[in-house]
Amino acid sequence: MNLRSVAVALVAAVLAAGLGSCGQFVEYTDDLRDPTTRRTLFVRSPATIGGVVGFAVGTPVSVAALPVTYVVYSYQKAESPDLADPLSTLLFPSFVLWRTVSLIAAPFDALEFLAYRAWLPPRTPTREEVEQMELEFDERSLQSYPVRPIYPLPSDGRSDG
Repeated sequence: MNLRSVAVALVAAVLAAGLGSCGQFVEYTDDLRDPTTRRTLFVRSPATIGGVVGFAVGTPVSVAALPVTYVVYSYQKAESPDLADPLSTLLFPSFVLWRTVSLIAAPFDALEFLAYRAWLPPRTPTREEVEQMELEFDERSLQSYPVRPIYPLPSDGRSDG
């Protein structure tokens, strides 16, 4: 087994794993670069450099795939104009390579977790962060309820309770 076949098998495994759980894949690659996740430069640097290299390599691929991605974007725009996003559709190969190559930081992340982050106490959110999380939760979960807010109270000072 030579190095090339191992690399091809590794890339195929990463792509296959990404197909099963796209949302988690994108979140993890974002977390690798996010300093608020308590990751150090030991992890964030390879992830950022890998992402930039992946996007740069993917740009010519995106240009070559433009006839296909433009047809897909045109279909999306015709079916649901509010949800059609030209940037993510037309540059899809670049975005995929950006996320995939940033996974080069995953071994660094595992090492850092075992040696450092696993031993840190859990981070306590600030009051502002808690309020922001509650607001986001309310916006996500309460949109489906057809409720009219009762605040502010009627101007005559009486309440209907």
